[in-house]
Amino acid sequence: MPTKTFEKLTKEKQARINAALLKEFSAYSLAEAQVARIVVDAEISRGSFYKYFNDISDAYRYEFSQVMADLHAPFKQGASPVNVADMVAMVDRFVSESNHSEYREFMRLYYQRNQYLLPTNISPQTPTELEWASSVLIHQSIKEILLNPATQKQNLARLQRVLQQLFH
Repeated sequence: MPTKTFEKLTKEKQARINAALLKEFSAYSLAEAQVARIVVDAEISRGSFYKYFNDISDAYRYEFSQVMADLHAPFKQGASPVNVADMVAMVDRFVSESNHSEYREFMRLYYQRNQYLLPTNISPQTPTELEWASSVLIHQSIKEILLNPATQKQNLARLQRVLQQLFH
């Protein structure tokens, strides 16, 4: 995660660095990403990069948290879904919005190459086995749809059938 030095930067400079990180990690996997390209795009020195982040993996974890917070924000505003149809509708809306967002390529690379390089906790802690199971099913469905958007309808139908079995 970024250092306190990064947190003290102006919002404009933080935004420029975020944009450079998003650009790099949307075009290159973590293994292929380069600090050199990031610093040029962010218009900062290499030394400054290392004042803000421990290394490129640290920068990736930070950018991942930013992307996840932004993508999940619309879904945290409303009440939790109360039934299977509501859950499937939320997944449908999430993948539709993700597929048309600036984060599309970032997420594609995350699922194709980066997800196992840096363990991350995408979903919050869930208190029950049922909530855990539904969370795993939902995130797997999102992954499959984001990697292959043409399967959205089939994956959502499968998700709905399995969730109905799980909750009944």
